[in-house]
Amino acid sequence: MYKNKFIVVIKNKGKVLREFSGNTVRLPFGSDYSIVLKNKNSVKALVEVFVDGKDVLDGNSIIVDSNQTTELKGFMRDTTVKNKFRFIEKTDEISKFRGDLIEDGLIEVKYSFEKPVFRNSWVSYHAPLTEYYGGSTDMFGPPSSYQVSSYVPSRSYQVRSCARDVNESGITVPGVETRQDFQEGIIGVTGLQTSIIINLKGETKSTSKTKRKRVKRPITVKAKICCPTCGRRWKSSMKYCGNCSTYLH
Repeated sequence: MYKNKFIVVIKNKGKVLREFSGNTVRLPFGSDYSIVLKNKNSVKALVEVFVDGKDVLDGNSIIVDSNQTTELKGFMRDTTVKNKFRFIEKTDEISKFRGDLIEDGLIEVKYSFEKPVFRNSWVSYHAPLTEYYGGSTDMFGPPSSYQVSSYVPSRSYQVRSCARDVNESGITVPGVETRQDFQEGIIGVTGLQTSIIINLKGETKSTSKTKRKRVKRPITVKAKICCPTCGRRWKSSMKYCGNCSTYLH
């Protein structure tokens, strides 16, 4: 998903998963996944990540450099990721033990960009027959040099929060052991914070005629889409079925 010069995608087994309407990503229960963060801005971005409403960075934030990509593989403890993200079914037993949260199934990435700063530069001005004394000029003209402050203006963005659809069928838990180390970095003062929200689902939508079906395999960006009306398959770039014109997304 792309928003305000920042991209967030979900990966499974090294492949980017496809987004459907409502910022939904479909993934089989029991699958491990990672969160890919890409900064398309010309300044650094400061990123916070929440899964099922919980901070998965252990109180830390990730710095993503300009035009760079960072892949978060799992839950961070101190400065190290030790367990991958695993998406599981939220059974009745799990619901009774931990409860149902409105943010279950949601991945929220909050990010803000570095603010522009004042930069001082010296501009030389050569003026024959002119002398500069103690901060003032003589009657013949301007000083031989003076200081100019340049300012890079910032852009303001309108932030719209995504709809938070409750996903009652899946949550994220620590999965297989892994190791991903992070180190401390430096970033300047940041500006307005923006959010991108992705909804993980392990079941397809239900209709009046069909029951909910489990996702059997990850749906990647390269996977063909099956028309729910006539059953024909089309490229992921197709929005409507070429046979019966049903909306595919």
